Amino acid sequence: MTFIDSHSHLILEAFDSDRDNVIQQAFSNGITHIVQSCDTLDEIEKNLILTKKYTNLYSSVGIHPHEAKLWTNVSYDRIVKYTKEEKVVAIGETGLDFYYNYSPNDIQVKAFREQIKIANEVSLPLIIHTRDAFKETIEILKDEKPKNGGVFHCYTGDLKTAEEALKLGFYISWSGILTFKKASDLKEVAKNIPLKNTLIETDCPFLTPVPHRGKRNEPKYVKHVAEELAKIHNVSTDEIGNLTSENTKKLFGIK
Repeated sequence: MTFIDSHSHLILEAFDSDRDNVIQQAFSNGITHIVQSCDTLDEIEKNLILTKKYTNLYSSVGIHPHEAKLWTNVSYDRIVKYTKEEKVVAIGETGLDFYYNYSPNDIQVKAFREQIKIANEVSLPLIIHTRDAFKETIEILKDEKPKNGGVFHCYTGDLKTAEEALKLGFYISWSGILTFKKASDLKEVAKNIPLKNTLIETDCPFLTPVPHRGKRNEPKYVKHVAEELAKIHNVSTDEIGNLTSENTKKLFGIK
């Protein structure tokens, strides 16, 4: 069985003591590729070091809605510059988070709109983070009209919003949350999303799936998300691995 972890954060402090071992363990456990997400422009340099060290590691570049307060007049040009790097495959993660409100809502909206414009300018897909702002996120996407689609990562919304996202050319990505006992509503949404529109991820070190919940998450655990999705769709885990891997490669233009 082979899988792709379409969303990870391996440069965070949680991996400082054993980062290389975690990556090697992933590759030894059937993970063929890992896509690193970027939350701040300071992170991208660390991500690029990893992507140059490991052939099958890739990265996005962007500013997370939590960090939108860091957006400045030069952020646009800096992101565009980093998209010239060979292993940068997406813009983000960007979007709106009106749950924590670590950055003012209007600043989040500005940074989100600007990053959609960048995605259109450089012909890259978007990695979308949205929480308590699904309606606003969809409205902005309809307004800005992203040309290269993207993915709603770590999806937690309802079926209607997911269907709106699909119409806009986006994939839906499932994380370890799908394995949680109280995720019955989310499982029902997942059941109604075609596998051709689906990715899987860890969002590690966060959201560790069952049976490892409570421990640090890492890329090799993405197989548990695949296993849960296989149960939901009544297909084999192998099929989930193959389909989601092809979807991820197609979206991010990786081999």
